[in-house]
Amino acid sequence: MIIQILGNVHYQITLDPSAWIFDDRKEDLDKLLAAQSDSEEIHFDDSSEWNREIMEGSTKPPTLKTEKKYNKKQMLEGTFVICMAPFLEYTEPERGEEAVITFSHDEDSTILPYRDRSKIFAQFSNEGQRMYDDGMIDVLLIENGQVQQRLEHVSGIKFD
Repeated sequence: MIIQILGNVHYQITLDPSAWIFDDRKEDLDKLLAAQSDSEEIHFDDSSEWNREIMEGSTKPPTLKTEKKYNKKQMLEGTFVICMAPFLEYTEPERGEEAVITFSHDEDSTILPYRDRSKIFAQFSNEGQRMYDDGMIDVLLIENGQVQQRLEHVSGIKFD
């Protein structure tokens, strides 16, 4: 199922949470809450990466740090979230930083300020399974490595 972002925006967009599992911007919820640093450490389980750099030479900028290594087991068993900021920014709200966002969930609605968009995350996966059979998501407001607010079964997003 898809979720539309509607309201006072220049561009109404549609979100497909089922495609986020392949998005490089997704993050493991446990690692995010543990407030680990953003820099990823390269682990040399064998010397293949080291040998690659020696054989191919160093690149500018170095790509070894930015190339993602996918772990199939983690993909099938992980709990993932994705930051909503890029999607909310794509809509270009007419009121700019003063805009507010209404999230419709479980026959209720919650209003969050647009300026907090970098703290708003969509949880689309729980232990390798989608959150709900209908494809909807939970929206988390995360600050300082803790979930401040959880909106369950979000089915609509509207700018006011």
